[in-house]
Amino acid sequence: MKGRADLLFEVEDPERVRLALAPEALDQVQRSEIRLEAWESGIHLSIESEDMVSLRAALNTWIRLVKIAMEMVLI
Repeated sequence: MKGRADLLFEVEDPERVRLALAPEALDQVQRSEIRLEAWESGIHLSIESEDMVSLRAALNTWIRLVKIAMEMVLI
């Protein structure tokens, strides 16, 4: 069973947050495909996985990464 999640995060400087996360999104070791897009008031994170276990793991990782990137951009 494949899984997919689309998350939208409102951030003050979406392009800086996207640039901070871009190297992680290019990592091919993961079992999930990650897409990051900056839009006028936030970040769109799309995750596609081969199964629900890898989707859950990717969600846990990426929610944490976005949170940290948002905090670091505000400093």
